[in-house]
Amino acid sequence: MELSLLWLLLPVAAASGWYAARREYQKKARQSAANLPQDYYKGLNFILNEQPDKAIDVFMKLSELDDTTIEIHLALGSLFRRRGEVDRAIRLHQNLINRPNLSAVLYSQALQELALDYTSAGLLDRAENLCLELVDVDGRNLAALRLLRDIYQQEKEWFRAIDVARKISACLGEPQSLMIAHYYCEMAEQAWRKDDPVQAQRMLDKALQEDPRCGRAFMIRGRIEQQRGNYDAAISAYQKLESKAPEYMSEILQELKTCYQAIGQREKMVTYLKRIIRHHHGVELVLTAAHMLQEYEGADVALAFLGHEVTERPSLRGVQYLLELDLGQVNDEKGYLAVIKASLDKLLANKPVYRCNSCGFTGVEMHWCCPSCKKWSSIKPIHEFQWGASI
Repeated sequence: MELSLLWLLLPVAAASGWYAARREYQKKARQSAANLPQDYYKGLNFILNEQPDKAIDVFMKLSELDDTTIEIHLALGSLFRRRGEVDRAIRLHQNLINRPNLSAVLYSQALQELALDYTSAGLLDRAENLCLELVDVDGRNLAALRLLRDIYQQEKEWFRAIDVARKISACLGEPQSLMIAHYYCEMAEQAWRKDDPVQAQRMLDKALQEDPRCGRAFMIRGRIEQQRGNYDAAISAYQKLESKAPEYMSEILQELKTCYQAIGQREKMVTYLKRIIRHHHGVELVLTAAHMLQEYEGADVALAFLGHEVTERPSLRGVQYLLELDLGQVNDEKGYLAVIKASLDKLLANKPVYRCNSCGFTGVEMHWCCPSCKKWSSIKPIHEFQWGASI
C-alpha cells in the first residue's frame, strides 16, 4: 500500500518542482526587465518604428550597461550588419569598445563584431588589425583565426593564410590540408602568370605534399608542361586525374586531345577514352570520344558508338549529339527530328554545368572556392543523371 502511494506521489512531486522553477524563472525575468533603463525601451521603440539612427543615439547615451543591455547592443549591431547597414553596426560596436568598465570577455565579443563589420564594409586592414589583437590575447580564438584566414584569402596573402590555417588545424586537431593545397595552387598560378615555371612547380610540389589527391595541382602541372611543349609530361599529369580526382576528368579532355595530336598519336586518345568510359561514366567523356570518332573514322562509326553508350547510360546531351549526327545521315522529310533537336537545344541551353556539394550553388563556370559558402573543392561538374530527370 505504501509503495503504491509513493508511485502516485512521484508525478505530483515532479509537477510541483516544475511549477516552482517556472515561477522562479518568471520572477527573475520580470526583475531583469524592470532593471532595464527606460531609455532602452525608448530605443527599441525607435527601431520598431524604422528610426534606427535615433535608436543608436539613445543606446550610445546610456550611462550604465549591464550584461543584458550589452547583449542587446551586440545583437542590434549584428542585425544592422546583416541588413547591410554596416555604418550603424560600426557605430554601435565602437561605442561598446570605448566603454571604460567593459569586462575582458565582452570587450573581445565587441571587438570581434567590429572586425566583422569592417570586413563587411571592405575595410580589411582594420579588420585584420582587430583579429590580430584578439589572437594576441587568445591564440585559440577560432572565430578570430577563421576571420583572419578569410581576410588573407581575400587579399591573396597566401603564405599568411597558410600560417593561420595551420594554427586553426592545431586548435581543432584536424588537418586543413585540402585548403592549404589550394593556397599553394593559387601561388603556383601566380608564378605561372609571371612566367616563372620553376617557382610554379615548387608550389605544386608543396600542394601535393599537403594533398596527394589535389586534382587542381595535376591540372595546373599539365597545362604548364603543355605550354612549354612537353606534351608527354603534360599527358602524364592529366592522366593522373583518373586515379586521383576522376570527377575533374571532363575539365582536361580538350587539353589532352591537343597533346595527343601534337605528338601524332590521336588514335591513342580514342583508345584511352574508351577504356576510362568503362569506369567513369561522365557524359563529357562519351561526347569527346564520339566527336573524335566522327573526325577520324566518320559519322557512321561515331553513331554506332554513341548509340551504344546512350542505350547503356541514357543522357540528354548524348541524345542531342546523336540527333545532330543522325540528321546529317538521314532524310528528315517531315522535320520531326529537327524539331526534337531544336527543343533539346533550348532545354539544355541554360542548364548549370557545376554544382557545389555543400550549399547547392550552381553555375556555368568552374570555381575552386565556392562563391556562396566559400568552401574549397566543393564545386564539381554535374553528372547529367543528377538533373536530367527534371527535364
